[in-house]
Amino acid sequence: MNKNTTRRKFIKNIVLGTSTLYTSSLFPSPDTFISSINRSVSPNSFINIALIGKGGMGTSDTRTALSVGGVKLVAVCDLYDQRLEEAKRQWGNDLFITKDYREILALKHLDAVIIATPDHWHQPIAIEAMNAGKHVYCEKPVIHKLGEGKKLVAAQQKNKTYFQIGSQGMASVGNKTAKILIKKGIVGKVNLIDGQFTGGPRVLNSFNAPESANPQTIWWERFLGNAPKRSFDAQRFFAWRNWKDYGTTIAGDLFVHVISSVHYIMDALGPEKIYTTGGIHHYTDGSRDTPDIMLGYFDYPDRNNMGAFTLSLGANYVDGISNKWGSTNFRINGSLGSLEVGWNEVRLKTTYDIDEKKADIREEVGGYLQKVQKISSREYLYQAEEEYRGGHYHHFLNFFDGIKNNQQLTADVLFGVRSSAPALLSYESCQRNQALYWNAGELTLKKQS
Repeated sequence: MNKNTTRRKFIKNIVLGTSTLYTSSLFPSPDTFISSINRSVSPNSFINIALIGKGGMGTSDTRTALSVGGVKLVAVCDLYDQRLEEAKRQWGNDLFITKDYREILALKHLDAVIIATPDHWHQPIAIEAMNAGKHVYCEKPVIHKLGEGKKLVAAQQKNKTYFQIGSQGMASVGNKTAKILIKKGIVGKVNLIDGQFTGGPRVLNSFNAPESANPQTIWWERFLGNAPKRSFDAQRFFAWRNWKDYGTTIAGDLFVHVISSVHYIMDALGPEKIYTTGGIHHYTDGSRDTPDIMLGYFDYPDRNNMGAFTLSLGANYVDGISNKWGSTNFRINGSLGSLEVGWNEVRLKTTYDIDEKKADIREEVGGYLQKVQKISSREYLYQAEEEYRGGHYHHFLNFFDGIKNNQQLTADVLFGVRSSAPALLSYESCQRNQALYWNAGELTLKKQS
């Protein structure tokens, strides 16, 4: 593939599709842009995408994106030779591959990029991509430092490109079901939401780099970017989430998933108060400088009369047996009942006998919610139909539908910043050993009284 190949321009002056969370005067409503939409392609045209960062998550994202009809992968960028070779084996020899993401952004026939790099590269690459007219699907969290948020939002508003945060469960049937049940008041006012991450994919052993990993096969200086300069270290390259210079700790890796879902379900802007504790309890061999156990608490104000609540999040990389995974299973407690929320199902329990007609919300949720099973007069199980392809697929479908058909996104740029910021504040609270107070509307820390 010739990277200088041109084709007719895909979209002119596209508008941001957004949720209802634009309430601050600092961030004007995208309705301002509606009258200027000028789409220049058929909704049936292919969307050409590129992957920047072919690690595990980037590979998974790309596979899911390509399972959506009308999407074509044209280029891949990674800093490690072996991953670029793997990309061609996986997706074809005509793929344009490079170690320099700027060559990706220069492709004229490219419409959108998936950014799945280490966290400290998310915001810089996303801004450059939007300035180049590309739509962005950016892995969470979308910022590495709090000060990056406003610049990211400003870049999207300037370029009017689509931007979706990569919290995969956002478009799930479970989230949609929980949102409707909460809005209908079936569990009363919400007071506590709890999500725990234990065991799962973490293995309690030392990291071993591939034999082919060396300064000749990895562009180490580009990996460091704006991080402190240091000699080549394969462990930092492959296990970058363990290091604060490149990642955002357990909170940015895991907590942000539940935070995103909670913001969607509760129509929340963010917490007012954050307190987190934790530490390095197992990996004391110098293989990380961020906690392997974190317990975070986030106090949210009442919004839309659905209840003031505390979000409790915990993660334990040392627990090898519990195997709880909060992003696909968290609990919402209300004054009249509770919801156990998964991507594909929701279990409702109440303190009273539920009217069956009120409990059947299939028409309101729409899509793939087909099974509403009455366990008892006080318990119902909501399940997706067997053909449902999962939250990850539908999150990408939402992104591509937004681009092609000017439809709202489930988790746009401002939503992404507002759900990423509490995760960053969680680690900062842990470092400071104190509670932090947050103004989610203005994206600023409040002064301590």
